[in-house]
Amino acid sequence: MHQYSVGVANWDTFLYLENGRNFAKMGWGDVPSIAPVLPMLIAKLFLLAGHTYVEAIFNIDVVFYIIGVIVFFLILRFKFDNNTSLIGSLIYATFTLLYSWVAVGGNDIIGVTGTLVTIYFIILACNYNSKFFYPAFFIAAYAFLSRYTAGIMIFAIITYLIMKKPNLKQLRDIIIGIIIGVVGILWFLDEFNKKLNTPFPFMGQFSGTVSNTKVIDAGFLPDSWYYITHIPNYLSSTIPPGCGFNAVINPMGNIPTILSDIYIILMMVGFILIFYNIFKKVKSSDIKFLTQKNSILIITTIIVFSACILTISNVSYITTNILFMVVLVELYYIFKKYDIKYLSYDFLMISLFFIYLIFQSVLYTKNDRYFITVLPFIAYFITNAIYYIFKYINHKISSIKNIKPTTIITAVVVIFLVFNSLSFAASIPDKSDYDDIKDACDWFNENYPDYNNKTLIYSDNWPAISWYLNIYAQRGVLEAGDNATDQLAYMMLADNKTHHAAHFYIDTKNNNKNNYTGFTKVYQTGGVTIYQNTYLQSHDYKDLQSDEYDKYYYELFNKTSVDV
Repeated sequence: MHQYSVGVANWDTFLYLENGRNFAKMGWGDVPSIAPVLPMLIAKLFLLAGHTYVEAIFNIDVVFYIIGVIVFFLILRFKFDNNTSLIGSLIYATFTLLYSWVAVGGNDIIGVTGTLVTIYFIILACNYNSKFFYPAFFIAAYAFLSRYTAGIMIFAIITYLIMKKPNLKQLRDIIIGIIIGVVGILWFLDEFNKKLNTPFPFMGQFSGTVSNTKVIDAGFLPDSWYYITHIPNYLSSTIPPGCGFNAVINPMGNIPTILSDIYIILMMVGFILIFYNIFKKVKSSDIKFLTQKNSILIITTIIVFSACILTISNVSYITTNILFMVVLVELYYIFKKYDIKYLSYDFLMISLFFIYLIFQSVLYTKNDRYFITVLPFIAYFITNAIYYIFKYINHKISSIKNIKPTTIITAVVVIFLVFNSLSFAASIPDKSDYDDIKDACDWFNENYPDYNNKTLIYSDNWPAISWYLNIYAQRGVLEAGDNATDQLAYMMLADNKTHHAAHFYIDTKNNNKNNYTGFTKVYQTGGVTIYQNTYLQSHDYKDLQSDEYDKYYYELFNKTSVDV
């Protein structure tokens, strides 16, 4: 509800809304290669309502957030009791990074929910009924098309399947499930092929991540320790006084709370306890540990693990993840004969945590919200620590009127987490940086009612302008440099066989509003300024194709330091 009043406050949200509008055939859409599931869901809501509205994307995110929290609770129930699972799922639900993005309008929550649902069905299929592979791979395919990075879970799934050693019937159901998944997304692949002449536009992004290609992007951050450094901010932090909405969606600059420190301690304890319990089981067993087979496995595990560490950030993440898979599988077969309960389950959670952490950390392009994929598995380790703390408490403290002490603790923790999250919601700023853009576009609509797709508008925030004006706005970004404004104007005003001159330029980011050569300021509101091509104030659009305009253009920039 708070997001309803704030409105759109994220760059990519406009892209999903535009594509949703395009799917609904209600107007302009852009970037057809973008993950299509969220735009398709938005389109369905647009069609049901009979018009476009930004709240549609908020509603979808909230629904998938709730589904994700419930399914994570069900995943935890494979190992933990109700109370522990409830606390674990609420810890996940109220992590600052996840909670901040509940209704901002991104595809990260949908992607991670798709991953959780897939993992839930994979566990069911391996342990109860192999026909659960059917929905598992169908949902996995849609999770991938919701957020392409969700596809990384395939490494963890393969690791788990190798550990569980499926029989022929299970293998048959796996193959059927994969076929169902592929058939289920054929419509999307066909749409990709129609618009982009390839059914697999994501392969370009995939190959880029495989080779970790350097890109010119605002999120270019090659620091492999970026996410690990900011984990405290992602788990529990507060917005510093006076900060805008950017502090909500990018909590890396927020102030970590003491709860964040507690979470990190519990996470480390929960992880260590997995291997401590393995050690205890092996130590108390009569089965000899250092057999010839185990010795070979241990040596190879050490070698492969060393290679895995050395490959981080030095080669493709795929190599690192495959080596890590080998390490986990070898460890599993070293300890399998000791009949350790939940061994494959624990290793599945470990593989999901490290595979996503490695993938996100080594990529050169980073954004705080990308780390959402890692949060459920951090919550898992925290839950594992709480589980053993609860066992100790129940053992040491007697029940009161048949109510276990941990039940009372659970109720207190739940209330605390709910109020803590409500307190965070109350601190969210009421305005975003995009309010002025909407106001400027409303003014443009009123004062230039005859504009259409032949009207060429450039902007440094072209997705927002495209959404509000329902036309294709082109990229016009002010680069660094002493002569940047003239360089940008020179580019936008050029008119030739391959480039048409800008009619308007909408500046949304540059704090020092400059006078762009060849443009006249026609409107300003807050941080947004609309400029019109000065030539068009006394000429018709078609005059831009004339020799007179060419002469005007070159004379205009001969007076500047731009090399014409």
